[in-house]
Amino acid sequence: MKKLALLVCAGMLSACASTAPAKIGADTYYSSKTNTAGIFGDVSAVAGALIVEGNQFCAATGKEFELVTQAVTQNIPGVRLGGASITFKCVEQARNPVMRPDNGVSSVSVKTQPA
Repeated sequence: MKKLALLVCAGMLSACASTAPAKIGADTYYSSKTNTAGIFGDVSAVAGALIVEGNQFCAATGKEFELVTQAVTQNIPGVRLGGASITFKCVEQARNPVMRPDNGVSSVSVKTQPA
């Protein structure tokens, strides 16, 4: 019984919760993965794994992978598990990736002049 409990715990530590690529627009997809290895997990490796999976997903449709945004959340022991998410396109011919500094989120700021 102790061996079974140990195997279950080891499996939980090495697993990652993830979402399959979900279509969010014309040839545009979102995918995320949570690193459940806690402080021992490398969230950069999680982001890399998502990119590999995105490449495979696009290749299966005969298209090329093009990264649009990438976000990484660091592990905080006892608070939250880290992870990563990406937005990507499956296109006929991939161009050089141009990551937007705002990660695809625009904001508006209003400046007021002193009276």
